[in-house]
Amino acid sequence: MRRWFRVANTRPRSGVYAVVAFLLLAQAASARAQTVNGVWQQIDPDTGKVGALVTFTESGGVFSGSFSKLFPDPGDDPNPLCHKCPDGRRDKPLLGLVFIEGMRRSGLAYEGGTILDPETGTLYSANMQLSGDGNTLEVRGYVGIPLFGQSQTWKRVK
Repeated sequence: MRRWFRVANTRPRSGVYAVVAFLLLAQAASARAQTVNGVWQQIDPDTGKVGALVTFTESGGVFSGSFSKLFPDPGDDPNPLCHKCPDGRRDKPLLGLVFIEGMRRSGLAYEGGTILDPETGTLYSANMQLSGDGNTLEVRGYVGIPLFGQSQTWKRVK
């Protein structure tokens, strides 16, 4: 008797396994590669205005952020100094000033650091949360526990 139909081979081929494994490894590597390194727009939560560009760098597993471009309002000093900053940052230009320090990465979260408010000279504890796609960053400064703080959402500059 002749078969008029063919029963498909239901055993997966090794090529399919290889493709699936490759895709899973590529996705995992991409997730690990996402860091805050790069340039971010610091956006004022009240006005929605970009106040500065912040550049994050990493050294020895510790991330820091500095002002790489300022967007002063008309009439503001175009080259402001940090008159109220503590330590060696006092009276230094805001442009290039490292104001986020000591952030250690744990997946998409960054913890254990500090953030300086250059307008008041106040140093706050800080944490940050990077979005899964790596394009938004929630930055939170706080006193004591994160519940008592304020957050801003920044956008990555592409």
